[in-house]
Amino acid sequence: MNEGQIFQQINLVRKATLKELDNVTEEQADKQPEGFRNTIRWNLGHIYVVQNSLIAKFGGKPIETPSSYLKLFAPGTKPADWHGDIPTLAELKQELEEQPARLKEALAGQLDDEAAEAFLSLPTVGEILNFTLYHEGVHTGTIKALKENTAE
Repeated sequence: MNEGQIFQQINLVRKATLKELDNVTEEQADKQPEGFRNTIRWNLGHIYVVQNSLIAKFGGKPIETPSSYLKLFAPGTKPADWHGDIPTLAELKQELEEQPARLKEALAGQLDDEAAEAFLSLPTVGEILNFTLYHEGVHTGTIKALKENTAE
């Protein structure tokens, strides 16, 4: 597995995701149009949480995710159930901007390691990490659709 290419793709995909935040307001980030299960803010947090969680749980690597983020953005959560402090767009953007470098630092030289537990029949840390690019693309597409349906 070509480690450099994977980390380069992670950066490329993340830049595309972050580009979708241009001109999104805090209010727009929380609108949930009919037919959508979540919001722009939820999708952003979900991308962050799932990438970390898959590597930590299935990859068996020490990637930390704030417990408050897990409660807000893990699969099965929804904004309608949120209580307490919710990260701002600026906070989410910063976490998403810093995540690729943190992953590279934590995982360099370990992408061919056998996963602690196979995920979707993916046996290595690198293959699981590579899957997160697909996952992010799905949610970035949802963010684009939400933007179109919440334009101010």
